[in-house]
Amino acid sequence: MQSPSFFSPPRELSRPGTSLNIHARRAEARDAKKAKNLIQTYTTEVFGRITREENISSILENSTFSLTLDDNDDEVYALGAFYDYPNVHGVPSNDWEEKWWKNSFDKTNETSKMNAINTVFLHFFVSHPDFSEGCAEELINVTFKALPEVNQILLCVPPKITPESALTKYFHPIENERTDNKCSIMVCYRKDHFPALFIRTARVQDNDDLAPLFNQYNEILKQTYGDFFVAELIESQDADNKALVAECNGYAIGFMSISKEVNIDVLNEIYVLSAFHGLRAAHPDDQWNDQMTEETESYLPNSDIHNHGDVTSHGDANAHLKSNPTLEAMQRAVGTEGSVEQSQQLSTNADKNNKHVKSNEGQLDHNSLTASDYTTTPTNKSVDDLTNLNGDENISNDDNNDAVLEITDTSSQRAKMTKAQLAAENPSKYIKPRLISQTPKFFGKEKAFAIQLFCISEVYEKRSYDFLQKAFDMFSDRDYCIISIPQMVPEFPLLQSFIRIPPRVHLPNIQELYLFHRAGLLRDISIERATEKNLDTVNRLTEHFSSREKIMNDFLDAVRSRKRTDTKAFLDAYIINVANQTSAVIIFSNEDNIDYLRSQYNLEDFIYFDLHKRYDHLHLYHFVINPIFAFMTKLFLKEILRKINKTCIYYPIFPRYADDEVLKHHSPTYAIHYLVPVRPRRLIQYNLEELKMNAPTDCVLGKLPSLTHSPFSLTMTSIKLLSETKITINARIVIVGASTVGLAVLESLIMCPYLRFNNLTLISPHGMPGEFPPSHTRDLFLPSNLEYDTEELSRLSLRSYVNIICAKLVSLNRPMKLAILDDETVIPYDHLLLCTGNQYHVTAPMKTVVQNPLNKQIVPAKADRILFEPAPPNVLTINDEFDAAMVLKWLRMNQHTEHSILIYGSTLESYCCINALIANGIPSNSIKLITPPGSQQINVFNDPTVLRTVQDELRELNIEIYEEYLMDEWRSQEIDDMDQPIDHVVFHFHDKKQDKHKDLSLKCTTLLCFVNKQVNYNAFVAINQSSLVFDGRLVVDEHNRTNDPLIYAGGSLTKFKRGYHRDDWSHTCFNSKQVGTMLANELFTQYDPIFTPPKTSSGKHPLIPLYNKSKRVSAVLPGNLHYLQISQAGPTVDYEKAKKIENYGTDLITNHNNNYFRLHLDSTGIVRTIVCLHHTKIDVTNLSQLYGLHERLLNNLRQRYNEHLITDLFTYFQENWTAVLYHDRFNDVRNEVRDILKKTLMNNEKSIVSTLDSAIDNDIAFGEDQRKAILRRFRAEGYKSEIEEIMLRYINYNQYHLPMYARPT
Repeated sequence: MQSPSFFSPPRELSRPGTSLNIHARRAEARDAKKAKNLIQTYTTEVFGRITREENISSILENSTFSLTLDDNDDEVYALGAFYDYPNVHGVPSNDWEEKWWKNSFDKTNETSKMNAINTVFLHFFVSHPDFSEGCAEELINVTFKALPEVNQILLCVPPKITPESALTKYFHPIENERTDNKCSIMVCYRKDHFPALFIRTARVQDNDDLAPLFNQYNEILKQTYGDFFVAELIESQDADNKALVAECNGYAIGFMSISKEVNIDVLNEIYVLSAFHGLRAAHPDDQWNDQMTEETESYLPNSDIHNHGDVTSHGDANAHLKSNPTLEAMQRAVGTEGSVEQSQQLSTNADKNNKHVKSNEGQLDHNSLTASDYTTTPTNKSVDDLTNLNGDENISNDDNNDAVLEITDTSSQRAKMTKAQLAAENPSKYIKPRLISQTPKFFGKEKAFAIQLFCISEVYEKRSYDFLQKAFDMFSDRDYCIISIPQMVPEFPLLQSFIRIPPRVHLPNIQELYLFHRAGLLRDISIERATEKNLDTVNRLTEHFSSREKIMNDFLDAVRSRKRTDTKAFLDAYIINVANQTSAVIIFSNEDNIDYLRSQYNLEDFIYFDLHKRYDHLHLYHFVINPIFAFMTKLFLKEILRKINKTCIYYPIFPRYADDEVLKHHSPTYAIHYLVPVRPRRLIQYNLEELKMNAPTDCVLGKLPSLTHSPFSLTMTSIKLLSETKITINARIVIVGASTVGLAVLESLIMCPYLRFNNLTLISPHGMPGEFPPSHTRDLFLPSNLEYDTEELSRLSLRSYVNIICAKLVSLNRPMKLAILDDETVIPYDHLLLCTGNQYHVTAPMKTVVQNPLNKQIVPAKADRILFEPAPPNVLTINDEFDAAMVLKWLRMNQHTEHSILIYGSTLESYCCINALIANGIPSNSIKLITPPGSQQINVFNDPTVLRTVQDELRELNIEIYEEYLMDEWRSQEIDDMDQPIDHVVFHFHDKKQDKHKDLSLKCTTLLCFVNKQVNYNAFVAINQSSLVFDGRLVVDEHNRTNDPLIYAGGSLTKFKRGYHRDDWSHTCFNSKQVGTMLANELFTQYDPIFTPPKTSSGKHPLIPLYNKSKRVSAVLPGNLHYLQISQAGPTVDYEKAKKIENYGTDLITNHNNNYFRLHLDSTGIVRTIVCLHHTKIDVTNLSQLYGLHERLLNNLRQRYNEHLITDLFTYFQENWTAVLYHDRFNDVRNEVRDILKKTLMNNEKSIVSTLDSAIDNDIAFGEDQRKAILRRFRAEGYKSEIEEIMLRYINYNQYHLPMYARPT
């Protein structure tokens, strides 16, 4: 993961008269080599003999926080590593406070306050000798700024050792009377570098200091209220309105205006505040019910269940507790005995895997504390409770937009059904459950005040937290502080201590609401291993949780036997106390399958795996936290890792369709907000029969009994990642269409580890793909582009971070930035991305009168005319898995009928549909294929051998084929009733050459239309009526922007502007996933501070972006023929015409046992096209990696083919030697080799690559002598040895995937 810089201005360093333009960034293990060169004698005296790169790398990797100071040339000037425990021999890292600190150094008021939360230890420091003092100061300053909870840095110095002068200038010894200590302690206090701000009541005189501060950000307030608006605001203070000022060195450097005048009722109508009891005290008239009790769990991104806790008033008998308002407020929130009020405990989530349907009423996003009112049945209930959905299929949109998802079913027969059967029985209800709207009502005393205006100097913004204590002191009867900001305002440091509250409703003018509870001021945190005596407190903490039963069962196992009762696996539990009140509980085990996780997921994007011990990895099952402390989750997790001596946390997210036995072990958790999603790795499809004993282990292959469950997505964090703050982006980004392009946009945004997008919304009529349980027979209906299948989506779990709305876009209000849906839902946006793609529609017969619903005019008859009215129930088309599921449902409903299924169209989908129908039990002689006029001139496979083979299979299956027919008329018993199934279809044939006409009437029980994909009509109307340029397709520029700068588009919906003069080029010519990635890059350009956009042409004549990834399609054709085509990006060229081009290249073709394989090499020997047709399953993932490789890299493929050594390319590419070609990191090795060839070795002026480039530029022909000279240089100058070393290192490091390769001992 790339480390962002913290600072970039030049800094005055130690040597007089010098300055350096240095940057502070997160240190990485790769900095160890440069850090080693900075080690001095005094470094080893203070920090020990840390002289090996491996030792330094380990220190950096396992540190709590580490920094590197370097310049623009990557020259390292200093490096420091900080831990949350002392580097003193014999002092335990997990209990140093009790067993060491209190016995030796806890003697003064300041030292008594030091603990692992507010203290870090400097374990390693090196710097350039000439700049050591300046570097030390910079490291200290950046550390205090980056870790606002840290108040001091400690340095442990061995006896009789004096640190270097750069450290002694800023670190001062702590007095200690004992003489038996193993070291002396030196301290550097935050207050010496960033003094705590003095917060006081504002005075009118402060206007002179504050007015310029406000004006430097913007002059709106000045223009609106005049030059003295600050003074007037200060003068208007009264009992309900206060103004505070932060003072430093006699100057006012910050301002906060707070007020009790808050419309709590309006806030409760707009925002999900049930977890905080609506910001009111308890009242006997409060309206609660079981459904709204579930609302409080909605802040969990992987949750469908939202519980709310009761609030019980204990009267005035405990008024003596008010001596500490903060503790009292915390007790009210935690709900302990003897507290003044017992408030709700907010659970951490309910099933992330069930949050598939989120409608517009409350956004279920991964940063919100109470994100939505949508709830499903608890995951520990029966299968039928989880998936049987009664009532209206459509999402309601009442004025009261506080919705609850109700799932009920009393059928005992359905209770025995699997989730796959339930989804197949009623696909519509499976993805679109019924919603019931209801809003809780609260009548107690108001408990919140608001920050109306806030501003602070950028130099002191990290100390914004200092305002809060004074603000609560001003309003001692209020427990909550709230603040709202516009979505496009970046999140500032003050908000990092607040909890974001998502809205219930989508309104164009609402802002982001943040909340802070008075108890958040407490820092008296303790962590202890749970025992049975904690049972009551944990029981209360989880009292209103949907997953309470499974949490409590695991808790009892953990505290009684430290083992699961079912699997006997290790299980442990810890509780976190704040002010001696149980505020969180964590249940975990060791991560025993770490080899599997490493082989399946890109863990090494975030950690250097070999620098962590095998027992350093933790598997998280449950993490329950009181909502008022949610912002402290990172601190809690960091302390847990220290207490149990681990460095990494892993948390899996299983798909909705997973077995309940799998789901019950993991409850949704708020901790996921501070975990990073890990991309799944592309896996090799091994030929295990050929590999035998050289195959990877069962753990790597996922064949262990503990790994045979459903695929899952993985989130993780490490002790080092917990100190990194994500950049929060509240911009409302709305993606319309769950196409491959739309999913690629979501994947790019969600998988960015240092950005958090709070307001991602996907609008799709059938929700997020991949929600249905895997079904081979359902998947057969459609071809695949090999990008996002069900398993891949389960391993990404995009649904856990996105608000999903099952609806269609019908209108746009561009001035107000609103998207209007077909259910009258209104969705505001800041960026709108149109990725609807094109779809098949029901084709209207030629004789049917079709009226345009927009202008009410008759649409002229043509072959691909869309039927706008609802089609008869047995006239269907298939565009996605939902449509396929509906077709299967229709076939099951009519399984006793004598089928006569007509398929109209000559597309790849029509051939797939034939095979799928046969696979689902439809007799082949009941299927008829009718192709429309002009289809004979189009070869959908662009390969005559494939087309001929498929046609032969159709004849063998006795499938009747009628070519060049137009669909003329539908006939049914009720001619005018479109709600009745049709029983006959009349087709018309017209031979223009002979002027002959012929009608064909076919019996029809089901008609499937696959004629000409087109833009969805609703999308077209929305685009056209909003004045977006539409020229047959939606017009975009090279940045994928429409004529509205806030609206982007991608995929087959679009075309490029005519000004590019390439009308044959569009997004359909490219890999859809790469198109989506490029589309996401346009958002990164605006929101990612370290994103570097790819170089593009500029000037008056910009060019279409270059897309280099291949286009892929895979399908199963009639006769169970497995088809794969991989082709070059760009317009499709007819194969017969392409072969006649002079520089076409070479085709390598085998057809062993009628298994066809064509591999096309271009004129330079690069693989550009692969076409496969096989009677058994093809290793599509492996073969896809061959694209773009040179034939020499494929073991001299062309030479072997010409020598007739290859009779079957399928067998050839399944040989053991090919495994490395399919490895997901092989491209990285190729890039490393390319970089070596670009280097100059042995003091040569030019590298090998530079020499070759010069020869090409000067048109020098390379003869045999020149080739031999290059080869001599390659061997003699060290290129060969370096490349061999890289390859061996690569094989060794990835040995768990590549055990079939011999390694030198």
